[in-house]
Amino acid sequence: MSTDLEDDLGRVLGRAAEGAPQAPTGFPGRIAARSRRRRTRTQALVAAVAMVIAGVTVRGIDGAQVAQTRLPAPVETVWPGAVWKIPRQLPGVPDFRPAIFIDDRTVLLWTEKSGERTDAVYAYDLGTGRTRKIADAPSGYAFTVGAGRIVWQTIDKDDHTRFWSVPVSGGKPAAIDTGGPVKGRGEKLTVVGDRVAFSLVQGGVFTFPLRGGRVTPVAGAERHHILRWPWVATPSEYTQDREPSFRELLNAETGQASRAVVRPGERYVRCGVTTCVGMRPDDTRFYRLRDGSRERDLPGSPVLGLGDDRFMAADPPGAAGGQVLLDLATGKQGDLGLRPSDKGRMTGVEPGILDGGLVSYALKDQYVIIDLARIH
Repeated sequence: MSTDLEDDLGRVLGRAAEGAPQAPTGFPGRIAARSRRRRTRTQALVAAVAMVIAGVTVRGIDGAQVAQTRLPAPVETVWPGAVWKIPRQLPGVPDFRPAIFIDDRTVLLWTEKSGERTDAVYAYDLGTGRTRKIADAPSGYAFTVGAGRIVWQTIDKDDHTRFWSVPVSGGKPAAIDTGGPVKGRGEKLTVVGDRVAFSLVQGGVFTFPLRGGRVTPVAGAERHHILRWPWVATPSEYTQDREPSFRELLNAETGQASRAVVRPGERYVRCGVTTCVGMRPDDTRFYRLRDGSRERDLPGSPVLGLGDDRFMAADPPGAAGGQVLLDLATGKQGDLGLRPSDKGRMTGVEPGILDGGLVSYALKDQYVIIDLARIH
């Protein structure tokens, strides 16, 4: 998505969110464009999000700490085993976006419909740089992989969701027969053994057989959303009256439930499977475990999501601009390589609460791909 910083601040303050390592909804890493020319006018609001300042120490949730500099080493230097760069243009592949990891060395590329060309999915080998077309595919999103198949969903004009699959090896995509389209907009899905689990934007978690069959609601999860299977949670990412997001956690397989600690006066609290972030009554931000323990101050200006319960992107101050990826569990950080344009605009990365372990963004003539699951 593209928007200006001033327009984004209300959303930013309410969406320091944890991610789940499954398929992304929308473009992985959620792209946001922001105007640095308008930063002066929004300084008072930005200050409420606790800026990353040169020389300030960031302490991890486990007590680890690292002294921050204005711009740290590049992400590929800090986490060499978790970062790749691939060309933005590949032979025989139209404009594409990285979507999910098929396995630990293969990325699913998705090309959008253009003119007479239909959507298609490709497999890209990060080791060899080779690309293989998997299939032409109906326009969709929320790709996931499991049991040797790629699964995704489409939504029609009446907000009905249908599900599709194709073998990872390639073939002709087929609609999964669920006895008719599902009423409501699909939000996130994952393959669990021989079944597909999905949640709806309006709430509710369901499963159905991967090969087709009746859709079954998950008991006790009528209002929930998938974070990282089997963990589902409610309320949703978007709440009214500053209600905490994903405070109520449920294990969809065992029925185990828990409720995150939220203290009086705290606002914009967003919880993942293990951690929560939010704003205290004095406008400082925090990062802590769901039971309220091991609380730390949360840096960042502004905060654009929190992925995999520990990663956030933040803007260091200063004329140089840029953006860094912070690992709040260890205190490490890496420069994402993004810089403002001559017009003062910059594309930024947002690891989101429902995004996957894959974060990707365009950098000049390349895509940078980060596998959050490989960062330890």
